[in-house]
Amino acid sequence: MPGAKASLKHVSGSLFGLGVFMAISLWLAGPGTNAGPFDLARLLVPGVARDLLYSPQGLNGSSGWFTSYKHEVGQREDTQAESLLQPVNYSMPTATPSVAGLAAAIPGHLIDSEAVDRHSLKSEQERKVVSQYLVDKYRITASESLNYINEALQVAKEVNLDPTLLLAVMAIESSFDPNAQSKAGAQGLMQVLTNVHQDKFAPFGGKSAAFIPEANIRVGALILKACIAKAGSLEAGLRSYLGSPNAASGESSYTGRVLSEREQLRNAARGKSYASI
Repeated sequence: MPGAKASLKHVSGSLFGLGVFMAISLWLAGPGTNAGPFDLARLLVPGVARDLLYSPQGLNGSSGWFTSYKHEVGQREDTQAESLLQPVNYSMPTATPSVAGLAAAIPGHLIDSEAVDRHSLKSEQERKVVSQYLVDKYRITASESLNYINEALQVAKEVNLDPTLLLAVMAIESSFDPNAQSKAGAQGLMQVLTNVHQDKFAPFGGKSAAFIPEANIRVGALILKACIAKAGSLEAGLRSYLGSPNAASGESSYTGRVLSEREQLRNAARGKSYASI
């Protein structure tokens, strides 16, 4: 009888050890195995520990031992599943690529002079007043408004367009929300149709850069300049940018609203009164 109890205890211990081994194995393998018991394993061992093991930094900034070990012995062949463990980086290159070269390929003589203004927002006082205008009307921070103004000025130089025109398009298209997205797939500050123009985002790291202001403004401005050149006038170019070449004109139309907003921006820069709502 004592021998039977000892055998039973030995078998129970072995089964328990096997169970723990299987749980840890499933836990380390992760959901990529499609194994149902993974959920149970996840409950048995804290997920944060697994993250530390797989992290390239590991504990205290050192290399994660499990990741390093797998790399050394080549135990994991599923590289696609392995990449899912790493965070996706949507950041832009350190230096924002210029679109000046691409813009220069668009014949300048085809651009309506109404779309060009090299004198807007030159002084610090003009930029300060326009910044406050944007803060009051669009409920963005002073830092954000100044960033958008400075970026519009830089991009305007690259594409040779009026910076207040670029700001007006941003205002009407997205109300200065860099994460804006329409049901039609238009994204970012200038509501660029990313799937249509994804090749233009390649220099900025891919189409996910549509939500990065520096990239979105440059791509949007480049498209706007091409639309103006092809359509033959500023108003026709704005309708083309909207995607409705035959859209109606007038104060309440898209073109009317953009041009009205640009005039408000210019008035603010000149020190004239403006409507904040």
